[in-house]
Amino acid sequence: MIHKHKAGINDFDSWMGEEMPSGNYLVLGPPKVGKTIFVNQIAYMSALAKRSVVYVTLDSSPENIKARMKEFNWDVEPFEKENLFQFVDGFTLWYTRSQKRDNEFSVESLTNISKLLSVIVEAHNKTGSNGIIILNSLSTLLEHAEFQKSYSFMTGLKALTEERNCLGFAVITNGMHPDMQINAFKHIVDGIIEMKFQTDNEKMTRKIRIVGLGARLSLLNWREFTITPDGIKLAPLNK
Repeated sequence: MIHKHKAGINDFDSWMGEEMPSGNYLVLGPPKVGKTIFVNQIAYMSALAKRSVVYVTLDSSPENIKARMKEFNWDVEPFEKENLFQFVDGFTLWYTRSQKRDNEFSVESLTNISKLLSVIVEAHNKTGSNGIIILNSLSTLLEHAEFQKSYSFMTGLKALTEERNCLGFAVITNGMHPDMQINAFKHIVDGIIEMKFQTDNEKMTRKIRIVGLGARLSLLNWREFTITPDGIKLAPLNK
């Protein structure tokens, strides 16, 4: 049975018209377009709705992620105490070479794909079934592990989300990787949430679209969005 999930972003959920089927999704776009804010908002809203969250952070420490989320009044620390929200820290030990292990679920190397997957499974076992798994980011994994290892990781993550009826989101940055690699990841995921900057008459806007949700839905027309103090907000459809 395929479970369905709300993203928790009101405009986004109403735009889709239905909940997202469990599966693996690529969040693709250029630097600073809002990819991390998007997954952070989904993570917080999911925990707020009592859906478990495993957040795999490779780009920054869990403490920094939490600080950035608090800028939008998204405080996940109460959910951590309930074991509803777990960070998998792939940043602190790897980048700082620190022996300090504040986080229960940490990895020392981004080249050991099987270890990273096993720690994600352990974290998910603690939070419970279903829920959300976020990888932020696949771009960082590609920078440290060769493409074949990163591809194997994504196939393993896809198998995990299918087995446990989860939503999986993997963030990847346009322009950092060969098209062949991007297309390979597009091939194995269930859907793509794509973001871009667009300039019209010297005005720069952010836009988003959805390509495939389990072969069920595609919203191929680009829709404008803004980043507000409350998070991502989509522009009206008739704009």
